[in-house]
This record gives sequence, C-alpha cells and structure tokens, in this order.
Amino acid sequence: MRPWEVALGKFLKPWEESEVVETAILTGSYALSLQTSRSDVDVYIILSDEVGWRERGNVFVDGFLIEYFANPVRQIRRYLEEELAQNSRSTARIILTGKVLFDKRGIAEALRAEAEEYMRKPFPKPDPVKVELAKYFLWDALDSLKDAEERGDPSYAYLYHLALRRALESYAWFLEAEIPPADKVYRLFSDGAFRRAYLFPNFPDDEFVALFLRAIEDVRTGNAEALITHVLEKMGGFNIDGWRLRTRVKI
Repeated sequence: MRPWEVALGKFLKPWEESEVVETAILTGSYALSLQTSRSDVDVYIILSDEVGWRERGNVFVDGFLIEYFANPVRQIRRYLEEELAQNSRSTARIILTGKVLFDKRGIAEALRAEAEEYMRKPFPKPDPVKVELAKYFLWDALDSLKDAEERGDPSYAYLYHLALRRALESYAWFLEAEIPPADKVYRLFSDGAFRRAYLFPNFPDDEFVALFLRAIEDVRTGNAEALITHVLEKMGGFNIDGWRLRTRVKI
C-alpha cells in the first residue's frame, strides 16, 4: 500500500467500526489520481439516518492531511436538492467520481443511482427580474474597475478578479449551466482531460471560454471589458442611460 493509503486506513478504522457509519468514499484529487504535493485526502463518510448530527474536520495522519465530511443519508439528499437550485452538482459529482472504501449495506450504490439522476436534471430557469439586476451589477463591476485603474487604487487586482467571477456566475446561471468552482475553473476551461475526469460538460459558449481564459492569463481592463460586454450582449443587452427596474413591494 502507498503511504497515503496506510494513513487513510488508520483514519478510517474507528469510523468503520462505528454502528452509525454506513459508507466511506474517497473523493477529490486522490480518487482521480490527480493529486499534487498540496492535495489533502478527501473522504466522504455517510452516516445512518438514525443520527442527528453531521461533522466535518481535518486531521494529519502520518504527515497526510485528511479532510472528512460526515453526513446522514437524508442530509446528502438535501444537499442534492439545494445545490441543484444553486446551479451546482457538487455532491452528485463527489458520489460519482469517488471510490467506495467500504459499504456495509449498499447505501453507496443507491446514492450513486440518485446522483446520476441529479446530473441529468436541468437547472432552474433564470428569473427575468434577476437577469436585469445581474446585468446592472456587471456594468457596475466594470465601472468600478475602470475607476480603480484611473485612481491607481491598490485594490484593482481584487476588483478585477471579482468582476471576472461575477461575469462567470451570472452568465452560467443565465445559460442554465453549472457554475464551475473558482479553484478549478481555469483547468476546467483549458484542459479537456481534467474536465472529463470531474464530469463537467463543455461550457455552452466557446467564445466566452476563450475570453475568460484570456482575461485570466492577461490582467488588463480591456480583457475584462471584452468579457463583460460579451455577457451583457448575450443576456439581451444593457444601457445604463435610462435603465430602471420597477418591481412590486412585498407585503
């Protein structure tokens, strides 16, 4: 066994012996053989529905950092529902890309079937009012970025990457596509093998991907503006002159 597997075995022993633990799944980079020297060992522990708690933590074992998440089955099903509403399939992806370490009563197989179903479910359709707000906030982010550049504000780089993130999230949500996690988005957009390993489909707009990668690789206001302009056009256009949004007051 490799050293990290020995360390993982030591960590899992008391969990596997517990009567309330059903399954453990190795997830993340180690499950996909994509780990680096900075990777932790991610473990998803599934508890029986008898328990009324959940837990997450980190611990070093033999020099390896093990990050674990322990949830009862009903909580995992709740995550599947909640994430779908947020244009995410994080939990479904964890289950489908993970490697089962032990499974006492077949729970992993049942959850895998449910996860596959959630990977096929569509994301919510964007609300027209929220679309208009999203366009305004994109315009405002670009305007703030230009202002910071003109003033030589040290927060320019921070505002730049916040603007890119807002463009990505707003546009993915508008397209009813999954929002890629920030720590993986560059590789998901630039590396097909990496994207397939994590079960991410191609982003629906190739031009957006090219503009986003250019903006990441070359930090310039013009690149952020090209990206945001593209998104605004695809979302129906935007003109700040005369823009207004009237909605009902909630009673």
